[in-house]
Amino acid sequence: MVRETYFVTPKGELHETNVGTQMNAFEIRATKEEKMELERTIEKLRSQKYVQQNDFFSLNHYNEDEVDSHRDWTDEAIYELYEMIYRLGIDKTKVQIDQMGVLSALNHNTRN
Repeated sequence: MVRETYFVTPKGELHETNVGTQMNAFEIRATKEEKMELERTIEKLRSQKYVQQNDFFSLNHYNEDEVDSHRDWTDEAIYELYEMIYRLGIDKTKVQIDQMGVLSALNHNTRN
């Protein structure tokens, strides 16, 4: 299993080279299969965001159960993404995610 270095930006883009100091990217080491899994997870989040942004006329925005369901789904997907980045990340990436506290916060939100 050959692992390559990739950089994941906050916008959910994967780059093979560091994108510079302008944008704080997470450095990971992943096989081709892991990279494809990460790309699928990112696309899953993008698809949900697209639905929420373009569903202006839906009355579901006033249905609290529906809103909670979307929020739970989004939190779970974000947790999955950060967990994957953490698992594949180099030590510096793991420290960054630990300092953000995102995994524990999302785990608390998604496990209640």
